[in-house]
Amino acid sequence: MTFELSEMTAEETRSVLEREGVDLVAAAEKARPIIEDVRSRGDVAVRRYAKRLDGLKGEQMRVSEMELRSARNRVPRVLLDALRVSKLRIESFHKRQEPMQFQYQDECGTFGQRMVPLRRVGVYVPGGSADYASTVLMASVPAKIAGVKEIALCTPGRGGKVPDVILAAAYLCGVSEVYAIGGAHAIAAMAYGTATIEKVQKVVGPGGAVVTAAKLLVRNDCDIDFLAGPSEVLVLADAKGNPELIAADMLAQLEHDPQARAVLVTSSKRVADETKKELECKLQMAERTEIASQAAAKGAIFIVTEDMDAAMRFSNAYAPEHLLMDVAGPMKWLDKIESAGSVFLGGNSSVAFGDYCSGTNHILPTKGGARMRSTLCVYDFLKTIPYQSISSNGVKKLAGIVDILARSEGLPAHAEAAMARKRRLKG
Repeated sequence: MTFELSEMTAEETRSVLEREGVDLVAAAEKARPIIEDVRSRGDVAVRRYAKRLDGLKGEQMRVSEMELRSARNRVPRVLLDALRVSKLRIESFHKRQEPMQFQYQDECGTFGQRMVPLRRVGVYVPGGSADYASTVLMASVPAKIAGVKEIALCTPGRGGKVPDVILAAAYLCGVSEVYAIGGAHAIAAMAYGTATIEKVQKVVGPGGAVVTAAKLLVRNDCDIDFLAGPSEVLVLADAKGNPELIAADMLAQLEHDPQARAVLVTSSKRVADETKKELECKLQMAERTEIASQAAAKGAIFIVTEDMDAAMRFSNAYAPEHLLMDVAGPMKWLDKIESAGSVFLGGNSSVAFGDYCSGTNHILPTKGGARMRSTLCVYDFLKTIPYQSISSNGVKKLAGIVDILARSEGLPAHAEAAMARKRRLKG
């Protein structure tokens, strides 16, 4: 679909911005009975769904330590080396996300903030048509850096067996607890706990519509990162944009899922037309052409704007998961970006680098979620605990303030709790 931004109707604009076609309500209807079953029957229900949906053989859901350790010996050396390089770069980036602990004193006492890691988290790694070892790294590395002690990793098995590359990535990250289960039953098992799987404090990681809906349904009882929808990229390009490279990145997103989105917003009609032709050619030759072509039918969108300022305004309204800027002098636009999951500046900066090994995280908010939250990071695995020690002088200075404010809110016991300290000092 190609649009002139200035000529788009309100309905067309709304449809593009709201990513029509992603139906979490229907997915939640599928997930809800599974979650309720797991919550009430625990392992019995989990095994039932795992056997039916994941191909689990027998009763053992957890991967043995021996199988976990030996998996790296079954993975091609070149792939294992690539995982190691990626892990090191992800660590390098995320170690710079230093938590803000502080303490200070003033005339009223001592005040501060501690950063305490979550003790136990759950990582969900999707299955389906690919083995997402990179997601193991993206979720586990920041958790480890934050100081999380226990990570339970759930991923759909293939015939009940977790792919060796997933196990190898888990082993590299120091994750020893891996379960060959996926779907809503895995989310419920981590969120509520069973005899086999201890309850976690938070579940992170992407998944399909049912997994995302399951996270939505459990989030009042277990924290989650965010609701991840189909993968998406928005490319901002001026007349200097390279249609071949832009089409390559659009295809890279479209091959994920039939509901994936790839949007080009450009001030150049020529770049839009040439990119569209390039994408059509690439779709015919793509290895995952069936999936990518389904996605492109509705999800490949080309929007021509009057200038790059208008393009940037549209991008901030869209709040893409991935924002690629193929423009002259891309760094000058950085301060104008208000909403994006992760930003890729310049024609060289393919989203694929961030997906695997540049070091930034690829677990990102989708469907406009970047308007209100950030990518997965070290801070997601930390709790902020403020503390204070009020001095005698602080009681004298602050009790009267509490008395006035608390009584104005109709809470006299609050006022009395503060004033009692003041009276005790006078006594």
